[in-house]
Formats: sequence, C-alpha cells, structure tokens
Amino acid sequence: MHRRKNYFIKKKFQLNFLSGFILLLLLESLLLGGLFMHLSTDTLTTGYSNSVLKVERTSDFFFVSFLLSTLVAAVAMALVGMGVFIMLSHRLAGPLFRFESTLKDLENGDLTQRINLRKTDEIMALKESLNTLIESMDVRIGRIKKEITELHLLIAKKNAPASLEKIYSIIEQLENEIDHFKVSSDNFKE
Repeated sequence: MHRRKNYFIKKKFQLNFLSGFILLLLLESLLLGGLFMHLSTDTLTTGYSNSVLKVERTSDFFFVSFLLSTLVAAVAMALVGMGVFIMLSHRLAGPLFRFESTLKDLENGDLTQRINLRKTDEIMALKESLNTLIESMDVRIGRIKKEITELHLLIAKKNAPASLEKIYSIIEQLENEIDHFKVSSDNFKE
C-alpha cells in the first residue's frame, strides 16, 4: 500500500486553515480564563497548601493550577486538532490540486484527462460534473476532428459530383456541432 509522505499539498490553504483553528483555540482559552477570573473575583476559598491551611481569594488560590491545566489542555487540544485539521484539509486540498492539474491539461488541449478522487475525498459531486463536461467536450471535439478529416478527403476528390454535396453536408454538421458552444466572439458577429 502506498503511504502518503506529504500532507501539505496546497500549503497556503492548509496553513491558513490550521492557523485559524489555533487562533480560535487561543481565544477560547483566554475567554475561559477571563470568565473564571471574573466569576471568582468576590469569592474566598480555603485549602491546604504544603500542609498549611490557607484562606485566599478564589482567583488567587487557583490561578497557578488553573493556568497550568488550561495550558496543558490547550497544547493537547492544539496537537490533536492540528492532526485532525491537517487530515481534513488534506481531503479538500488534494481534490483541489487534482482539479487544478486536470484543468491545466485541458487548457493545453488534452481532453482525454479525467478527474480521479479517492472515495474519502470531498467534493465528489463537483468531480462528477467536471468529468461529465470534459466527456461531452471530448466527444464533440472528436466529432468535429473526424468531420474535418473527411472534408479534407472530399476536397481532394472535388471533381467527383457527389463530393460537393457531401462537403456541404459535412460543413452543416460542423456548424451544428460548433454552434453548441457559446464563445465570447459570438458577441461580435455582424
């Protein structure tokens, strides 16, 4: 089985995703700490510290232990959360990378490419829609190429009486195929 070595496929996207999570975690910790300190402002707590009974303000009594426990919990949640978010963002970044790669191939004229995703990847409906679009364009452009080849053969036999009629028929078929596509130059027709 092939093991993935690089979990950062679209680094900027994934790092922005991760930094947002860490920022959210820090804000949550600060809010929790501030809320505890505010609620415990006017209260007293009794407890033993090194076998000595102490009576202190609750916020002072628990400050160090609360700070340490919050810090440990935040670090643990950050580490686990980073792993989870890297894996989740990978399920989005991987397909986005494949989409971009396939679209570049299409831009270069390769209509044989299709987008393939793992079953666990997200945005499968978009993949299906794009593959249907690519398939449709592949078939239509293939028909156009075939008709052009046939036109070349007929033009070479232009002296045969049936060739001229067949040429006009193929030109009409080509026009019908190509008229399926709306292009920006359609706006400039006379």
